[in-house]
Amino acid sequence: MTQDQSYETVNRKVSTQDLSWILEQHRRNQLDLSPPYQRRSVWTPRDRRSFMDTIFKNYPSPPIFLHKTIDLSTGEAMYHVVDGKQRISTVLQFLDNKVYLPQDFGDSRFDGRRWRDLDEGEEEDDPRGRLWNYRMTVEEIDDVSPTFVREVFERLNKNSRKLTAQELRHARFDGWLITFLEDEVLLPVWKRFKIHTTAKEKRMADVQNLAELAMVTARGKVSGFDQEELDGFFAELDDAEDEEALFDAERFTTEFFAVRDWLDALDNETSVVSTHAQPFLHFYTLWSALTALVNTHGEHGVAAAGDIVGFGEQYRRFMLAVREHDTDPLEAPPNVDHDDAGFEGLVARYAAASVGATTEEPQRVARLDALRQALQLD
Repeated sequence: MTQDQSYETVNRKVSTQDLSWILEQHRRNQLDLSPPYQRRSVWTPRDRRSFMDTIFKNYPSPPIFLHKTIDLSTGEAMYHVVDGKQRISTVLQFLDNKVYLPQDFGDSRFDGRRWRDLDEGEEEDDPRGRLWNYRMTVEEIDDVSPTFVREVFERLNKNSRKLTAQELRHARFDGWLITFLEDEVLLPVWKRFKIHTTAKEKRMADVQNLAELAMVTARGKVSGFDQEELDGFFAELDDAEDEEALFDAERFTTEFFAVRDWLDALDNETSVVSTHAQPFLHFYTLWSALTALVNTHGEHGVAAAGDIVGFGEQYRRFMLAVREHDTDPLEAPPNVDHDDAGFEGLVARYAAASVGATTEEPQRVARLDALRQALQLD
């Protein structure tokens, strides 16, 4: 860097390497797949099969970017994966027999095969040799500052900044979950619940809200809002019938519809959902409370909530008290008065968890616990 230069330049070494070289670095524990700037892998089973198809057909693939550092005391190199984590991880999963080739590969030696199923062939065309000898472009970045490496990573991924996270999922996934949610959100009930609105629809926030509800149903618990966790959820259920998914789509839809339809009936009778379960943080809590009943008692578990009109009146009374409660977000943590299970104490706990970082897991859990106790849903 010169005296007048306010930026860093980088020395890049471009080479081609057999896949066996990359895997050898992994065996030597010299390949870091998870440097701090890496995002979680969000590849679907279909993506992984597609990449293995690419390898075994010897089609070209994008470069792998590695940041090389040297331990000055031992001289050992460490290669940090800047870009290419999903591709390398997919190969490792294939070698561990967790991924299989597409059923329609087009060659009976490879159709639907896992690594353990590949038969030995002639030396010049051994099926296993196609993987070991697959050539990839590798770009090595010399040892530079962590800040600069992050800048390289962000530049490699900068196109994703133009879209919201859910718009990216819409572009990325086309399987079971995204189709289910994008069809479901168009039903009139979600418009009445204020999940589907014109403003939300423009950036697909309505589908994202619905995805959070679906995750509660699928996993049987609340969690903090996390875009990467949602990415993983969409990837996991992109192909719900895939043997790797371990997902019961029929059970999921039955339980999801049971809660949706009960809330629909509740709102038709009392209007409390459209008037008091708003904004989304309150709807999420109510949905989670009813989902807990379904998870415990099955699709008819919502009946444990009792008479619809009576439930509606209880919920209305509780939410009115919450809105009237004076909470200072700087002074009232979400676990305030946990020993006070009386009505006012539960109102205080719910209200305290409804300000500040309302989508964090502790706040969501605190609201859910308070609501379940107040409505006697345990």
